[in-house]
Amino acid sequence: MRLVLITIGFLFAAVSAYAQQFALEAPARVGMRATFDVGWTAPQAKGGLIEIRPEGENARRVGYAYLQKNPQAIGAPEAPGDYVIVLTFEGEDRVSQPLRVDPASATLSAPGTVDAGSSVTVTWDGPDNRNDFVTFAQPGADPIRGAGYAYTGNSKDGTVTVQAPQDAGTYDIVYVSGKTVLARHPVQVAGISATLSAAGTVDAGSTVTVTWDGPDNRNDHVTFAQPGADPIRGASYAYTGNSKDGTVTVQAPQDAGTYDIVYVSGKTVLARHPVQVGGISATLRAAAEVAAGARLEVGFEGPDNNGDLITFAARDGGPIKPASYGYTGNAPADTVTLRAFEEPGSYDVVYLSGGRVIGRAPVEVVPPRMEILAPKAVEARLVFEAEWRGTGNQGDRILMVAPGQTRGDVYTYIDPLVETVRLTAPEAEGAYELVYVTRGGRELARRAIEVTPAPVEPGEIEVLPGPGLGLGPRDAVEVILDASGSMLQRQNGERRIEIAKRTLSELVSDTIPAGTGFALRVFGNREADACRTDLELALGPHDPASARAVIGGITAINLAKTPIARSIALSAQDLAGVEGSRVLIVITDGEETCEGSPGQAIEALRAQGTDVRINIVGYAIDDANLARTFESWAAAGGGGYFDAADAEELGAALRRAAAAPFEIRDEAGALVGAGLAGDAPVTVPADTYAVRIGGRDVSVVVEPGARTRVTP
Repeated sequence: MRLVLITIGFLFAAVSAYAQQFALEAPARVGMRATFDVGWTAPQAKGGLIEIRPEGENARRVGYAYLQKNPQAIGAPEAPGDYVIVLTFEGEDRVSQPLRVDPASATLSAPGTVDAGSSVTVTWDGPDNRNDFVTFAQPGADPIRGAGYAYTGNSKDGTVTVQAPQDAGTYDIVYVSGKTVLARHPVQVAGISATLSAAGTVDAGSTVTVTWDGPDNRNDHVTFAQPGADPIRGASYAYTGNSKDGTVTVQAPQDAGTYDIVYVSGKTVLARHPVQVGGISATLRAAAEVAAGARLEVGFEGPDNNGDLITFAARDGGPIKPASYGYTGNAPADTVTLRAFEEPGSYDVVYLSGGRVIGRAPVEVVPPRMEILAPKAVEARLVFEAEWRGTGNQGDRILMVAPGQTRGDVYTYIDPLVETVRLTAPEAEGAYELVYVTRGGRELARRAIEVTPAPVEPGEIEVLPGPGLGLGPRDAVEVILDASGSMLQRQNGERRIEIAKRTLSELVSDTIPAGTGFALRVFGNREADACRTDLELALGPHDPASARAVIGGITAINLAKTPIARSIALSAQDLAGVEGSRVLIVITDGEETCEGSPGQAIEALRAQGTDVRINIVGYAIDDANLARTFESWAAAGGGGYFDAADAEELGAALRRAAAAPFEIRDEAGALVGAGLAGDAPVTVPADTYAVRIGGRDVSVVVEPGARTRVTP
């Protein structure tokens, strides 16, 4: 019997010890919906739960929180009364304590009379529980669904701002916690009015200036409506709050007819102004015939409304997508340049305003004539020249392929201003073909060519990288940096713009010599949702410290756009005082987004007759077609395209873009090779050559099978 008693005593002690592992520590009273902390003791948090239940046996919980922190925050019920806080563990109640939930109160102070739709400042005092808010209600009734409201938790000074109802009448401003109204303040909402003044007759799609006078409540706006009816969904509008001089501009509807210009506050039309919208038309001037893929100059006369453009359409039909286009607003000489379809046929050039054709002119796209001139045979691994005769366009390529094939690793983009291209013959001997392929992949010409062994083993010339760009005292370099919204994306935890700034700072410190003519243009760093581009560092002798300071202050702005074309075009005036050659380095991570054509801007820049070389550095470009477009632009600019996937590659790409160009000529003066310092060695026949780099000639003798190195 004694042994049994000892065993029972041991079990009782064990159970008591286990029970003592659980405890609660919480306030005895809290306000309704208040958030409070509950301290707890348990063997572990996993499997634990704090519940709030009404007082009484088998009552269901009205609030709970999992054990995550100690103390654990939990919210009190909304209904005042007596409750129990219970700590449950693994589904069993372990310990509890009583909780009294007290009623809460609040006070409100606000004007007694306000205008309909106006912003009302309300001073409040109350529990400020989670999601407590101030709103409007009918007198003595529940809050109005959809009425203006403001959370007290967002208030820093005991005031909130709410928008008054649009309908005049008597209301209550109420303080609401959960579903309980804690305070009311009566308010009289007075009616409002507005006036409008504008032209009585306007052209379809034109910009209309409207003078307004009205309450200027939040989101008040001016737009168009059918006479006496509600505003037209999708019509142009302008917020009065964005007006600084009592006027706004809106775009007239595209369809001719009678309309009202209306002032809208909330959903209420406060004023109307009748307006007659007249029809519009345009005339176009273009050549009757153009070669497939060639540029077509189109002159126009038209309304030049915002967004008006000129493009191609089916003969007597609608616009064709995709097709080349040009915005009239970007054409100061009332002329746009289009690229003709590569498929011959009968088309129309059309003027679109608001998506509607208001003018057209017929154009016949005819097959182009193209011929490739090249040696019948070239020696393996050697650089050779080929010529093209016909209508060459930006983005066209000449490839060297196996007979009958259309793809190959040896190719070069043409420069539309230069009818000669250079290619390096493959190492494998045999029969090949040179193929001229348009930007769209259409084959225009093909010529057979033989790769033969060299009679004497050739040698190599390697031009080593060196400091500087190979520029003289009369030359200059300009960097165009993309700081648009896409540059805020992160790469390995760091924003692209910070990586670009760091690598650019290294370039101006280590590669561009002090005293060299230098300018820096940046876009995307000044204004959101804009196509702004700014000359941040005007042309002058390069000062590395000053350049680093300017670069360090650049910040990318979210939603800023990418005006590559305009930035390239403006480089002409940025470098207007340069007498020698100009090197342009464009650093970007995306495509043009400002309705410009970088390809046309490059052609126009080079057509000015200045010595300019345009290099493009593509950063984190994951679109192969975009990379090829950049490559064709750079070729048309007499430069190169350099791709960079990450920070390390970006630094290397910038150094390559800034490398000095060189030419290799034989004793007769014929060009036998060219490239950038640091490129792979150039294979040449054993002979004597002149390597021109940095404005000077270096004479070299190449022995069979030997590599000769040249230092800039």
